[in-house]
Amino acid sequence: MKSVLGGPFCTIVQPVLFGHRLQIKRCETLRSLSRCPPFRCMCCTVAAAPVSSLITSDLVEQEFSELNLKHVFEKVGGVRTRQHVNPLKASLMVPVLPPRWEDVFSDPSLPIAVDIGSGSGRFAMLLAKRNAGSCNYLGLEIRHQLVVRANNWAAELNLSNVCFIYANATVSFGSIMSTYPGPLKLVTILCPDPHFKSRHHKRRIVQMQLVEKIIDSLAPGGKVFLQSDVKEVAEDMRRQFEVKVDAYFLNDLEVNPSSYDKDGWLLDNCLGVRSEREIHAIAEGGQMYRSLYMKAS
Repeated sequence: MKSVLGGPFCTIVQPVLFGHRLQIKRCETLRSLSRCPPFRCMCCTVAAAPVSSLITSDLVEQEFSELNLKHVFEKVGGVRTRQHVNPLKASLMVPVLPPRWEDVFSDPSLPIAVDIGSGSGRFAMLLAKRNAGSCNYLGLEIRHQLVVRANNWAAELNLSNVCFIYANATVSFGSIMSTYPGPLKLVTILCPDPHFKSRHHKRRIVQMQLVEKIIDSLAPGGKVFLQSDVKEVAEDMRRQFEVKVDAYFLNDLEVNPSSYDKDGWLLDNCLGVRSEREIHAIAEGGQMYRSLYMKAS
C-alpha cells in the first residue's frame, strides 16, 4: 500500500491492523540491516509523522463541513476512547430495550435508516441534515463515549431526526427496532471492526443472528448497504447475506450489473456521503468493497 505522500511508509491515521502490519514489516526489514531495536527504527518514526494525518483529517473535515461542527466541538469537547471494544463482554450481551421513539424523534412515523457501528456519528448526522422531514436516522455503537458525544452534537445542531444508542447490534437490533412505528428503509454497515484473528471472528458484527433480525425488521423494498476496506471482511459479510438472497433479498448486482466490477463489488458509494473510515482508506490508496441488497416484496 502506498501512502498519500507516495512513499512506502504506513500513514494510516487510526491504528488499524493492516497499517500496523506495514510498520512492523518495514521495521523488521531495516532492523536486519541496521540492528535497530524493535519498533524504534526511523521507519516507524517517519510512519507516525503527522503529515498525512493532517491531510486525511482535512479530507474528513471537508466531507462534513456542512455540519459546521467546529463551534459545537469547542463547546462539547472531545473524547478519548478505545479503538477496539469486545462486543461479547457481558454488558453488551444483554438486549437493549427500545427508547420512547416520540422522545428521540420529532416525527417517529417517518421511515428510518440504521447505521450499525456509527462511530463518531457524523455520517448519520450529515444524512439526517440533508433529509430532515423525510427520514429518521439511528446510529448503533458499542463505544459509549462516542454515543454520548454524538447525541450532544446532534442536540447542539438541533437535529431532531437523528439519535444514537449504546448497543451491540448483533444482540440488540431486533429488540430496538421491534417498536419503531415507521418503516425501516435502510441498514448500513460500513467498515466494521475486522477482528482478523480466526478465534475472534465470532466478534464480527455481521452474524446470521443479525442478518435474520434485519430481515424481520426491514420493510419490503428496504435496502442493506455493506462496505469494508478489508476484502476478507467484505467477503464474509456478503457470504452471510447471500445465504438469504433467494428467499428474502434481491441482489442489486443482478438488477444493475453495469454498476459492479468483475468480482461483483459495487463500484460507487450509493449514499452520497462517505464514512470517515472510507475517506481515510481511499486517501491511503486502499479500495472499498461494497454490496447492496434489497428486500423482496
